[in-house]
Amino acid sequence: MEILIAASNALAKWLRLELPRLPSPDGKRIGTQPLTTGFGRVSWQCHLVEHGRPGGLRHYTVIAVEAHSRYALLLPFFEPPTQAELESMLLERWGNEALHLALESGAVNDDELPLMVARFFAEDRRITWVNNSDPSINGHITDTGEWLKSTLAHEELDYLDDNHCYGLGLHINQQYKRVGGNRSQPFRPVIRLLDDALFRFGQGLAVECYPDTPVGDFPCPYPDRPVRDNVVRLADFRRRG
Repeated sequence: MEILIAASNALAKWLRLELPRLPSPDGKRIGTQPLTTGFGRVSWQCHLVEHGRPGGLRHYTVIAVEAHSRYALLLPFFEPPTQAELESMLLERWGNEALHLALESGAVNDDELPLMVARFFAEDRRITWVNNSDPSINGHITDTGEWLKSTLAHEELDYLDDNHCYGLGLHINQQYKRVGGNRSQPFRPVIRLLDDALFRFGQGLAVECYPDTPVGDFPCPYPDRPVRDNVVRLADFRRRG
């Protein structure tokens, strides 16, 4: 699986990174290419929000929005992390929140969750960083930034810690969103992220059967469908234990 991390100009400058631009097929819109997620790639658009009281310490929150689900992660910092540190924190938060949704939804139980966790960490990842800002995702990043600033002002805080960021993110990701204008079908980011997690890491755990999907698997939420060739079943996982 490829993971594409697109950093805005502000974030790349803060991290002091010289990143390549996302290639443009037609040579246009360089640096503002649309990001996509499918079964072979997960794309994250990341941006920096700086906040704090005038004349006081500055605080920073990185907002990462996944391209398909529009699920937002809020990652707090007191100083610029290394590229590896930010990458690790983003992947850890994605995994923790996605797998928590799988358990909370009832799609898997406590005995099955360790298999999903193992699959998440065993996934072969090819991580690519680029300098890019997808205009269609930027609107969702702006909305998340406004939620952050409003919460800071309302609670008279200079920054939100990890737990507070998680709570605010959970509220934001429960809200209905649209992609492509008012005529598009509204959706909730938590549902899309859940569908993605069950598809990627829940093979063999589905109780229900789905059209055009192997028995025991959750359906692919994307138009392009993979060929499963290395399915780990729950029975096999338990025998290894």
